[in-house]
Amino acid sequence: MRFAFRGACDVFERAKVFMKAKFPRAASAYRRVAGKRRAGRFTNARAEEVFTEIYRANSWKNAESASGRGSTLERTRVIRAALPELLRETRANSLFDAACGDFNWMREINLRGIAYTGADVVRQLVERNQTLYGCEGRAFLFLDITRDQLPAADAILCRDCFIHLSFRDIRASVANFKRSGATFLLATTHASVAENIDITTGDWRSVNLLLPPFNFPAPQRLVEEDAESGKSLGVWRLEELP
Repeated sequence: MRFAFRGACDVFERAKVFMKAKFPRAASAYRRVAGKRRAGRFTNARAEEVFTEIYRANSWKNAESASGRGSTLERTRVIRAALPELLRETRANSLFDAACGDFNWMREINLRGIAYTGADVVRQLVERNQTLYGCEGRAFLFLDITRDQLPAADAILCRDCFIHLSFRDIRASVANFKRSGATFLLATTHASVAENIDITTGDWRSVNLLLPPFNFPAPQRLVEEDAESGKSLGVWRLEELP
């Protein structure tokens, strides 16, 4: 047990070193959020409280997107080009975006008649999105993907969300996705991660969905977003997930 714990710590430390070197702004934001959690502000808090505090404090400190640099137009260039084709391949007529964040990059995509529903646990974001971007065929809902009833959709997009959730909340989200009746899940996974590390919801780390404790099968499709960090968007049939 002592050896396993030391190994996990080594993996975590290597990840922190990599992030500090490659993404200094993201590392700085993580320290601010993690510091609040250690100070007791996020202890046993619901996801709504945690992510609302992050949003209000603008903890990610990105000038373009309140959802952080992963939601900037530059960082979503690959997925913005690939997403419409992925949805055509899955024959999806409706998409549930969990979680939609500030809709910064998704608003640049022409979904060509696909009904879109975005959801977030930050009420202010949802209200803002609905005011600015809500229209026929596009709606935004305030809900917690780990526990609330989800809208019906053919496909669920869960990009850059699991990286902020604990193992327990990831498992709860996947179970909820399956209960929704959706057919496909499009989710972020990192091939560079050799061992998944648990966190408190609201913190950050990369996850490899093919490894324990998730053990997803190989995805039907894999779109590489960032080769250097091993980040990709995988496509799975929800009925095939453990």
